[in-house]
Amino acid sequence: MSFEQLTPRVISVSSGKGGVGKTFFSIHLAQRAVSQGMKALVLDADLGLANVDVMLGLDIKGSVKKVLDGTADLSEMVVKTKYGFDVLPGGSGLYELTNLNGEQQQVMLDAVREAAKGYDLVLIDNAAGIGDNVLYFVSAAESSLIVLTPDPTSLTDAYALIKVLSQQRNVRRFMVAVNQADEFDGQLTFRRLMSVTDRYLDIHMDYVGHMSSTPQVREAIRQQSLLNPATAPVATQEFYKLLENVLSMPRDTSRSSGLQFFWEHSLNQGLSPESAMQARS
Repeated sequence: MSFEQLTPRVISVSSGKGGVGKTFFSIHLAQRAVSQGMKALVLDADLGLANVDVMLGLDIKGSVKKVLDGTADLSEMVVKTKYGFDVLPGGSGLYELTNLNGEQQQVMLDAVREAAKGYDLVLIDNAAGIGDNVLYFVSAAESSLIVLTPDPTSLTDAYALIKVLSQQRNVRRFMVAVNQADEFDGQLTFRRLMSVTDRYLDIHMDYVGHMSSTPQVREAIRQQSLLNPATAPVATQEFYKLLENVLSMPRDTSRSSGLQFFWEHSLNQGLSPESAMQARS
């Protein structure tokens, strides 16, 4: 049995700058995975300013603070959505969650391992920027998706995030999606980013696509719902192509930290870490 069959795929979704559509991408990735027969879980890892529940219009009771306090299990907080995927909500307006210490980060990691059993795909919707929580969750994931816009500040912040992740957390491969851009601007923005990373960083980037800013996208956000292909055929066509590119990207089994994230899942299947390593080859 292969390693891929034993562990869920873990994709972190990050951005250097806020407001670029990162959460919008995360929830639509989950929906697209469900449409392909996968069981998907979205972890809202913006622990202090969580908004996955807001974008989906979910009624959330409690926060991950209960998990850190030892008064609740994260698995008890899983919320099912009408779109077929599940959500693990973060906390909103809780400053103490924005910078977890090492012990708290380990508690969260253990809790997510437990809650993620039985899923095919886990999407980690990170906070924007280069905070400790972001670096921790991205380095624990198997794959990293960076979302940015053609805005020069977004481009600069995306480079800063990639630089820190590669130099401090040894993350060497990134998927890149450009939001609020047509095909030309998307390609141009990616080339500008790549021209800097190729010069200064030892990494590899995969361009997965662009997403235009349309009235249908803004309306979906306002209505706290997902895009409807029937009412937004152009927007969804290019967006779904992007999502398919992300989901079809080969699994990066070289990411030891990403594999470590779900050792517990492998062990529950009756494998030792050594056996699990052999299974992936």
